[in-house]
Amino acid sequence: MKMTRVLTPLAIAVAAMVSAQHAAADMWSDGDFVVRVGASWVDANDDDKQFRLSESIYGANFDVDSDTTWNISGAWLPAEHWGVELMYIGSTNHDLDIRGIRDRDGFIYTDERFRVGSFDAEYSNAFVNWYPLSRDCLGQPYIGIGVNYTDFSDENVRAALRDTINDPLLGLGIRDVEYGLGHSWGIAGQAGVDFRFGRDSAFLVNAAVLYIDADTDLTTYFTEAALQGQPRRAVTSSVDYSPWIFNLGVGYSF
Repeated sequence: MKMTRVLTPLAIAVAAMVSAQHAAADMWSDGDFVVRVGASWVDANDDDKQFRLSESIYGANFDVDSDTTWNISGAWLPAEHWGVELMYIGSTNHDLDIRGIRDRDGFIYTDERFRVGSFDAEYSNAFVNWYPLSRDCLGQPYIGIGVNYTDFSDENVRAALRDTINDPLLGLGIRDVEYGLGHSWGIAGQAGVDFRFGRDSAFLVNAAVLYIDADTDLTTYFTEAALQGQPRRAVTSSVDYSPWIFNLGVGYSF
């Protein structure tokens, strides 16, 4: 009887511990975390065909160069087939080119190609992801939709273009042109796949493609050299920056 009194609470305690372990295992199986790091290739949209130098003077057919940077992300999978992901894509540096300077009436001042300058952009994203396959698959594709914040900085104008604009022989009537880009909030989407090195491996490789709907304001500042007092003015236009981004990296799940 004494042994029964000892074994009974011991058996209850052991059963409680086993149940707790099963509950914890179930919780973690539905609560995986994945951390990834890798490289990103950012290809910005350059469908906008004019870069405003003043209210009436334009740089024609501008192009935005692509650039490569790094990325880091963390995803939490609280339920089967669903996850929440935060991603940061490091700063990219983009050169901006124009081909010729003309006015609103189509008069061509020069057809020379100029490198306007450069600017930096960095990207913060939050996604809700859907994973169509079960957790035990080695390859895990996913699609996600979310929100993006793009911050632009370090805008500059190259000396060669500035000297051309300031040349009175060209007859633009403006000088000392500068520009700035505003920040952007927009919708982002992605499609990707995680591929584990093995069923018992926590390591994986990742590939993904993202599209960011990023519209921003481009404000050009210039001096009206032809007017008395040479006032400083600004003109703002909308630019569709919206880049495609291709990610490739490695990750660890826990």
